[in-house]
Amino acid sequence: MSAFDAQALIDAGHRRICDGCGFLVGTSTSQCPRCGHTAAVPTAKSARRAPSKSAATAQRRADRFESATGDAVVTDLGLGGMATVPDQTLWLVSHGIPKTQGSMVAVAPGQLRAADKQMYGWRDTIAADALRQVGIRWQPIDAPVHIDVCFTLPFPARFEDQSGRIAAVEAGRAPRIPAMQTPDRDKLLRAVQDALSLLDPGNRSDGDSMAGRFKLVADDARFVYGSEAKTYPRPGHTHAWALDRPGAVIRVTMIDSDVEPMPRPTLREPGALPPTVAGLHEEVARRNRLSELNG
Repeated sequence: MSAFDAQALIDAGHRRICDGCGFLVGTSTSQCPRCGHTAAVPTAKSARRAPSKSAATAQRRADRFESATGDAVVTDLGLGGMATVPDQTLWLVSHGIPKTQGSMVAVAPGQLRAADKQMYGWRDTIAADALRQVGIRWQPIDAPVHIDVCFTLPFPARFEDQSGRIAAVEAGRAPRIPAMQTPDRDKLLRAVQDALSLLDPGNRSDGDSMAGRFKLVADDARFVYGSEAKTYPRPGHTHAWALDRPGAVIRVTMIDSDVEPMPRPTLREPGALPPTVAGLHEEVARRNRLSELNG
């Protein structure tokens, strides 16, 4: 007598196990001859259907990448102007009230504009500060970029009552106030990323735009990683990168550059500004004072 391998028949698709009695039933019939239980049975055509051409192509591509993928580096072409920047890390400081980018309003058929027109001026400020920092010969970065931004927001006209949630450690001293009110971090970051990568912002406010003439990064899609924080100005700040007035501290670097992680916000003493940032902050403040004196 020849050996009978039930599992081999099931694996081959010739037999199935009846849900009613456990009897081995042929896949071509829907009713069990032993107990009469009926089950929906896939047709032979559907059971034996071959993978689609697109699925097979995707699988071959995945198999090829799995066997051939290795470490990579960014070429000078991808680095652009960053190829000559020490440590491939660029610091920027901009003064002004940070604005969000998100809500849009229709101004004409097929034409949209930011709900807050001041957002365009804020973007231009960031683009102009970046251009002063790197020069007109800068070649845009066209590779994966890491961006960290700390937004120093003006104190709101009206604070939420946080007394039941935030308390001073030392009696007689006011606690630090975290920037838990609007605006939202992600919308603040969006305006910064577009300011550094938007060659033709379109539908902007009146006049020419610095953001329309300069790109630090080839496209905002190149920002693949980063962090953002918001704080109120020193001395009641909650972040080490906080300024003493509204503005933003921006660090742009390549994803494999050896940089310290962005500090986390804290209700304790955050510490001093990094020396590079402090120098840029003073330089921007001095330039703004001269601009005001010159009218």
